[in-house]
Amino acid sequence: MERLIEWIRTGLKKRKVKVFLMFLLCASLAWLINKLSLTYTNNTTFKVEYINIPKKFLLANTPKDEIQVRLKAAGFQFLGYEFNPKHIQLDVSKVMHKDDSYYLTADQIRIQLEAQLNNYSTLTDFESDAIYFDFTSLDTKKVAVRAVLDLTFAANHILEGDIKISPDSIQISGPKSQIDTISVLKTAVITKSELNNSFTDEIALQLPKHLNGTTFSKDMVTISGEVVKFSEKVIEVPITVINLPANVKVRTFPEIVDVRCQGTLEHLKELESTDFLVEADYEKVTKETDNRLSIQLISYPSTLNNAIITTNEVEFILRRE
Repeated sequence: MERLIEWIRTGLKKRKVKVFLMFLLCASLAWLINKLSLTYTNNTTFKVEYINIPKKFLLANTPKDEIQVRLKAAGFQFLGYEFNPKHIQLDVSKVMHKDDSYYLTADQIRIQLEAQLNNYSTLTDFESDAIYFDFTSLDTKKVAVRAVLDLTFAANHILEGDIKISPDSIQISGPKSQIDTISVLKTAVITKSELNNSFTDEIALQLPKHLNGTTFSKDMVTISGEVVKFSEKVIEVPITVINLPANVKVRTFPEIVDVRCQGTLEHLKELESTDFLVEADYEKVTKETDNRLSIQLISYPSTLNNAIITTNEVEFILRRE
């Protein structure tokens, strides 16, 4: 065995052997190229991608993802398909509709296949007579967006007005059974601490992950809030007693209460006592309440961020007429 190996090594070192091997290799390559350049008729497999699905439909089940075809082509073409299968596209917008069935006819499939072959390949046959599609109709609706906030403010600062969301609603499209489960879309949590300036941020929506075929017109919204510095002002407001019996008058002690208001300087300057309503309901007087009346702040200007009365009850005396 060792002698044989040594003989081969010695032979490979000879010039005549090297020349012979070179001619043998070239001849083999020439034979292979000649064979691959010949035209053959053979079967191969094309991968299928479906495009242009009508927007009002969703494919409930994907049809076949490959088609067996019979081609007349050069050997090089078949060799290439073995290493890299060809991908072809079928245009679903050209489907036929009859009764409840949607399908591409054999003639339509053939036309689309032939249009995607190169000039060196000819389609002679393929396995499918027609391809049927199982469509689910799509519904659309608008869903409100809700901001999820975790805000804290610097001393003497407040949010002026409401948080603004743009857009404040998102259009969703999908199978009715899926989109009916969505009544609101929340944003990711917006966390801000010690706010003393207005802000505008683009924030992602928390889109449901488990839905198949449902689409959303947006996945981001803009959240903005106006932060202002506030002051306080105390307004004296008279107490109004309601539900008094006939021929009875009530005098409260005190007759006027303080309402502590929080708001911007601009809004605080405009305040008047007539902008507020503080009521005491005589019908709520019982033996347990003795000669005391509960009072409530019924209304105050919407421009204020907060308003509270400094006491919750007052004394009273009756005076009959």
